[in-house]
Amino acid sequence: MPLPTRRQAGFSLTELVVALLVAVILLAVSMPLFLRAYRWYQLTNAAHQMADILRLTRYQAIRLNKQVNCVVQPYAADPTMMSASMTDASGNPLTGMGAATTILLGSAGNLVASGSVPGSSSLPASANLGSTVPVSFPPTGGTIQFDARGAVIAPPGVNIFCLANPGAPDAGYRAVLLMPAGSIQIWSVDSSGDWEEQR
Repeated sequence: MPLPTRRQAGFSLTELVVALLVAVILLAVSMPLFLRAYRWYQLTNAAHQMADILRLTRYQAIRLNKQVNCVVQPYAADPTMMSASMTDASGNPLTGMGAATTILLGSAGNLVASGSVPGSSSLPASANLGSTVPVSFPPTGGTIQFDARGAVIAPPGVNIFCLANPGAPDAGYRAVLLMPAGSIQIWSVDSSGDWEEQR
């Protein structure tokens, strides 16, 4: 006597094709949003790296009780990138701190001229700087000097480091403000020129 056959549970080919089609449509819709968020994160991370090397340079000046410089210049191996490193007053690299003394800024967030940043003229008002006009740090590089108290010696005044990702204008721009006493603020601006301080 033959045994009764049992129907196998599973998906039909039509159901699998429909499920795959829905997954592809969801992926196509969400990918641009994911990429925009990822580029925004990369640019914000570059701004935090810039702030961190400035902050670390300031702390080293206080710890060593002497002038310490933060030198920002094009990276020798790739001129499209910028490197920032700590040196003493004579320009000699600080030793004994390992890789913490240098950062690299790449295309995901590199220095740009402040004139290319939308709303750069409204940043002093947004940051409550009063009539102080920030000194724009050039994208070609330069040196920030901290004295033994951690205050900025040169360039004098409020220094602004503007960062952008040229390949992703939708990520906006970031500005790292270095105050004369050594405190640091990070600001972001969208393409319409609305500034917001990053926490």
